[in-house]
Amino acid sequence: MNDRDHALLDKTLETRAAYWESRIKTYGFQRLTDLTLFEITLGRARIDSLGRAFCRLGDAGVGFHLVSSRPSSRGLEVLLLAPAQWTTVIEEHLRELLEGPDKGMGRTSAAEMVFFQGPHFGDRSGIVHTTLQALAAKEVRITAMACSGSCIYLVLPEGRSQEAVGALSEVFEIPKAVSHKRSMPAG
Repeated sequence: MNDRDHALLDKTLETRAAYWESRIKTYGFQRLTDLTLFEITLGRARIDSLGRAFCRLGDAGVGFHLVSSRPSSRGLEVLLLAPAQWTTVIEEHLRELLEGPDKGMGRTSAAEMVFFQGPHFGDRSGIVHTTLQALAAKEVRITAMACSGSCIYLVLPEGRSQEAVGALSEVFEIPKAVSHKRSMPAG
């Protein structure tokens, strides 16, 4: 190989790794309850208004756990998951957006969320598939699902998060803490 070939390899050589285990490991399942799910559909021309509404919510100190969106034939479908204590404030901030010209459609429902991550979630395939299979096997219905490179978020109807954790615990491995305490002889 000449210097030109080495230079080309240096620019194009990429290393990829894959990780596989028979039972996927997770750091555990986190549950959030007493949430409200806001489902909003907007025309594309209203997306900037939604951004301003979110900024006003932040200025008002309103926190939320998850925002997800996807395009649809009607525009943009947005899911906002927030603590139920903020429901009225969020509705007030979104009212102008949803009642203006080119109205958006909105709906709210009581919800819960389960989210989890694990080692190698970014390097291993099949995690979403395993998640959905486990939930389907126990007939646990989810409202929405969002994923990042390292975490899975499941939005569920109110009262269903514990059932989801049970179904997932059957197929994912949760490491057990090991106690390193030494026994002291009595006396």
